Amino acid sequence: MKIKVGIIGGAGYTGGELIRLLINHPEVEIAFVQSGSNAGNILSKVHTDLIG
Repeated sequence: MKIKVGIIGGAGYTGGELIRLLINHPEVEIAFVQSGSNAGNILSKVHTDLIG
């Protein structure tokens, strides 16, 4: 059973690092990423290193 995680402040440096750590973790599912400053944008447009 995977742990569902929500990330608040996903557009910032710390949020991006947390996403990078958790995205391939076998027991974590990222359920949502929130960002007030980039609302409505696709995550890969904010953190271009996550493409692929």
